Amino acid sequence: MNNIFVFLFFLILSSFSYADFDLNSLKIGDKEPIAEPIDSYDPSKNSYPDPFHKDEILFTIDKSNYLEYADQLLTPGQIEMFNVYSDTFKMHVYPSRRSCAVPPEVNELTSQNAELTDEGEGIIGIVGSIPFPNPSEALHHVWNHILRYRGVNIYGSSPFYIINPDSSITYGAGEAIAINYWNPFVDNKKGLQGMLMSKVTHPPRLADASLLVIESLNALKTPRKAWVYNPGTRRVRRAPDIAYDYKPTANQGITTTDQFDGFNGAKDRYEWTFLGTKKKLMPYNAYKLHETDIDKYLTPYHIDQNYLRYELVNVNVIQADLRKNKRHILPHRTMYFDTDSHNMLVEETFDEENKIMAYREFPIINYYDQPMCLSVHSATYDFATRRYQLSNVRSIDIPKIQWRLDEPHNENMFTPEGLKRFAR
Repeated sequence: MNNIFVFLFFLILSSFSYADFDLNSLKIGDKEPIAEPIDSYDPSKNSYPDPFHKDEILFTIDKSNYLEYADQLLTPGQIEMFNVYSDTFKMHVYPSRRSCAVPPEVNELTSQNAELTDEGEGIIGIVGSIPFPNPSEALHHVWNHILRYRGVNIYGSSPFYIINPDSSITYGAGEAIAINYWNPFVDNKKGLQGMLMSKVTHPPRLADASLLVIESLNALKTPRKAWVYNPGTRRVRRAPDIAYDYKPTANQGITTTDQFDGFNGAKDRYEWTFLGTKKKLMPYNAYKLHETDIDKYLTPYHIDQNYLRYELVNVNVIQADLRKNKRHILPHRTMYFDTDSHNMLVEETFDEENKIMAYREFPIINYYDQPMCLSVHSATYDFATRRYQLSNVRSIDIPKIQWRLDEPHNENMFTPEGLKRFAR
């Protein structure tokens, strides 16, 4: 009997030691930007070979041990994923690889902080730079995300999916063109962030339902301009409601307009608080996911976690709380921004009682032919309905997005008349 007790004691002790060893051995090293394509990259293919394919899993977090990491390394949304999907959700933890890069022109323009105006709704700075290389307040991090380098003249298409607990899937697809004005390669004398035209190409009932958005650098002085084209009436109309918590039909109520690309648009409905820079496990260097056919990782409840890679990342944590005199269906939001690339990597939304509503992930890779770091999709897990949505999906099995067209878009296309032509 004594031998049994001794064996159990050492078994328990060794399991705690293993957890402590894993936790203490996690390190965040120096930056090692990949600023040009790796040798195995083929520009004729929509493939980004994994520079870190030899990395092995350090350890895996699952229902048996997630509480050991909850306080220090996990976010509330990740903990809820373990609670709700305890039999299937897991996180493979890999070494941290700080590979993100931007074109050298962006770094050359970056010297000092830009200036916020109109209570944070506007920005004045060197166009094409990282606006706040030395952030000191919450909205600095939000603006760094919004104005991070994302290409110049852009064309591409991407699918979206809504997956139900019964395994049924709603599939949609769209096509978009855009001009990003916050970059070193385009003169921006119009005070614009960018212009975007998009259209739904699937399902057929929504085909050619199209949208034009013109976004300024000051949402107070020059609010967003938006128009929609309806294929049924063949008319273009102004759409001032496409902002804030407007929910597009295709999203089926899962995400709001200002959740596109993590966060976008005016910021005046929230009080913004910087909660500090913290070390958290984040979806990062998701090359394996990008190189996998989409239908292989679409499973009920959440994507197949075997294709995701989590790393210890320094993130700037921002809390957005609804102002008393404002309305929004998302009263509380917590956002986690990568300190290196300024991408939002995770967002969590909470109701009035601060009960978690949804968990969102934005796994990134370095598109090293540009170079720039962006997500391969946005995944939103809705806890009330147990559905999830993948949007802005970029993958080896869909056409490659062109981030810097050889022939720039004609700016005159981005008008209501141009929208009608684009829709057809």
